[in-house]
Amino acid sequence: MGENVFDHIVDYCSGNISEADSRMLRKWIDASPENRETFERFLCLVKMHRMTEGKQSIDDKRAWMRLLSAMKVRRIKRIRLRIVAVVAVVVLLFGAGTGFWIHKSESVESASLVQILPGTTKATLVLANGDQLDLTRNDLKEVQDQGALIKNDTTMGLQYELNGQKIEELVWHTVKVPVSGEYNFTLSDGTRVWLNSESEITFPMVFVDSVREVVLKGEAYFEVKSDKEHPFIVHANKVNVNVLGTKFNVAAYEENGKVITTLAEGGVKVEMNGQSVELLPDEQVAFDLNSGKISKQSVVASVYTSWIRGVFEYENMPLEEITTQLSRWYGVDFSFSAAEFKTRCFTGVVKKYDALNDILQIIEKTTNVSFMINGKNIAVKSTAY
Repeated sequence: MGENVFDHIVDYCSGNISEADSRMLRKWIDASPENRETFERFLCLVKMHRMTEGKQSIDDKRAWMRLLSAMKVRRIKRIRLRIVAVVAVVVLLFGAGTGFWIHKSESVESASLVQILPGTTKATLVLANGDQLDLTRNDLKEVQDQGALIKNDTTMGLQYELNGQKIEELVWHTVKVPVSGEYNFTLSDGTRVWLNSESEITFPMVFVDSVREVVLKGEAYFEVKSDKEHPFIVHANKVNVNVLGTKFNVAAYEENGKVITTLAEGGVKVEMNGQSVELLPDEQVAFDLNSGKISKQSVVASVYTSWIRGVFEYENMPLEEITTQLSRWYGVDFSFSAAEFKTRCFTGVVKKYDALNDILQIIEKTTNVSFMINGKNIAVKSTAY
């Protein structure tokens, strides 16, 4: 995309990207590891800034446009240099408080309504001996455990490294993410894992068997390090997802009664009770844990993995599914005044680090429902209410 990539990233972060530009941006991100790293680093900056600012919000469109204008003046031609320079400008401007701060308007329903803030990076590491470590502690830089060095990076999460010693026995660790949290880290084989809210993953500190196996509860996105000699298996409830090297999302919240696997790149075989389904990119399979029914469909995989990139993408998604996702991220409870409202659908892109109030106002515009907020309880009612 050349010089236009930054424009598309700006539009993506602001929730204003068109469908055509979104496809172009996704293609650019997947074109090389460097592109993906650049994109993710930029989103990390946005995320960390919003986390540290708390109740203050930034008028993204105004700030981004000012920054884009500044970059155009500099005429930086290489995209990586453009992004690095932008990051530097962002840090300087945000740190100096140069007038980009604008409080967003309060809810149209109540000028005194308290903003419901988004989740943040939160996670706990449970060691084999039961010790629990808060991974958000600023002073927790590394942990030594049975011959392995575990580094804790503030932006890239845990990094498991062999410390010059050979480990022959499986030592299991667990990373737990609470409601209103998220976390990403790297396993000892180089596989990257993004954990969504109210999720946990159990894994060997170092993979020593012929098969790399992890156990998931909740939802996670994986970028599995290719290793044909050591297949990678995700165990989620009664479902096993078998891969060699690929990118995919697994949603296995017990209360949903389903395990949904969405493939972004490569190939996977999903198994349950002797049944198996192979997926190609942009395909999804759902196993119903109660009935044993299998359903497979073609999808736009990026919609189901958008949460790792700082936004929630919805394509004709029922409000019941949307509110379930928002409940986990914002730590709130939704109730519907009528069952029919659960099936009303919404299509759009919203920024997951915005206040929930702003997201609900966007959804209200096209679904003919209203959201009545009372503390952490939100009622979904007819607009005629």
